[in-house]
Amino acid sequence: MENLIWAIGLWALVFVLIPIERLKEIWPVAVVGIIWQFIMNYMMIEGGYYRFNSWIVIIAGVPLFHLIGGAGGSILLLNWMKRNPLYNVILVLFFSGLLLLSESIMIRYGAFQYTNGFNSFLSYLQNVAGLSILVWLSLALVGQEKIHGGNKTRFFRKLPFTGE
Repeated sequence: MENLIWAIGLWALVFVLIPIERLKEIWPVAVVGIIWQFIMNYMMIEGGYYRFNSWIVIIAGVPLFHLIGGAGGSILLLNWMKRNPLYNVILVLFFSGLLLLSESIMIRYGAFQYTNGFNSFLSYLQNVAGLSILVWLSLALVGQEKIHGGNKTRFFRKLPFTGE
């Protein structure tokens, strides 16, 4: 149930914050996000580093709604990418922290569990590496112009404090 709530929350943010025209441009990011997240989670589960304890539908140990939520999160991350490499590094570090926070909440409610010495520090490093690869794959598939361009939010034509 926790993964369903997570997925609904992330997709609600996607549809509230990002214009539909923008979603039509970058939707392949969601597909990349699902595939990459499945690969990473499957490898970590099979390696005995963590497991999901609560799910509605599960695919090889990975909850379906966790993957669906990850697709929304992938769109949110890539939507805010800019041409500024330092900004993008900070964005990946920030989103990695948000993932760690969501893991902590899932652990607290018994939906997720670290095993065999895996811990939140290692998880943060895994998040940074995984999101960095997601960004690279998405830029390669969708293209830098589509990712970096376009109207990124429903609320501002120019993003405040970013120079765009």
